[in-house]
Amino acid sequence: MATLLARNTTLAYTDEGSGPPVILVHSSASSRGQWRAAALRLAPRYRVLAPDLHGYGGTPLPPTLATFGIDDEVALLDAMIDLAGGEVQLVGHSYGGAIALRAAVQGPERVRSLVLIEPTAFHLLRLLGERVAWSEVERVAKRHIALVESGDLTGCTEHFLGYWGGLEAWRQLPPEQRARIVQTMPKIAQEWRMVFALDETYESLASLAIPTLLIRGSETTFAARTVVECLRDQFPSHAFVEIAGAGHLSPLTHPAPVNDAIEQFLDLHSDAASPASLRRVIPP
Repeated sequence: MATLLARNTTLAYTDEGSGPPVILVHSSASSRGQWRAAALRLAPRYRVLAPDLHGYGGTPLPPTLATFGIDDEVALLDAMIDLAGGEVQLVGHSYGGAIALRAAVQGPERVRSLVLIEPTAFHLLRLLGERVAWSEVERVAKRHIALVESGDLTGCTEHFLGYWGGLEAWRQLPPEQRARIVQTMPKIAQEWRMVFALDETYESLASLAIPTLLIRGSETTFAARTVVECLRDQFPSHAFVEIAGAGHLSPLTHPAPVNDAIEQFLDLHSDAASPASLRRVIPP
């Protein structure tokens, strides 16, 4: 594990392989470790950088969560892009996808291509009047925040992972690993607040002329499914892959087809081919 100083925090990350730089951004309640299989696969031909976001893995929590904002997370990606020394390809899952999307909107000249696996850009649901999907995720977020504020972090973990389909896997972990995930719930409460406050407009996404791959599990939540549909409608240059039988946690539950799609897109983009050929459904 390597570290560097980024916006007054010690950013932990891995840096493997050589070639065009790829940055992998993990989801909530996870760490750079979720990308281990992808990194091993890509490292022979790509330089793979995988940071730990604030409060995960080896990167500490911010000193004060109440004043912590989305751009504090984006600053970590900016530090990774600086380290890479040029244009990068960004891959983000869930909350990491929302951070990657924000970084691309703010610095499109630094992003060569973008892979978004069910990004939690839930503010789009509110902006576009997707009332059913917005109500679903708003209820989940409000319950999460209320459980954190009441001090019931274990109950919050069961609520959070139950919604995203990871509850049984969490229950099977050793006690010390379960405890580490429980302690991330206050940070995730702030992530809900930050994601809901995102201000990228539909128009700013339409002007984002970056080749983009959107990945979705066929069995994901209605809110996550609708966000991907919104992005498909708006991105001017996109490819789409649906992972059959997968839920929101497809990089963890279905790593082989997800990593296949990521690698094919990176290779296709490197060859300057049209991403339209990736519009297909990958079997489990």
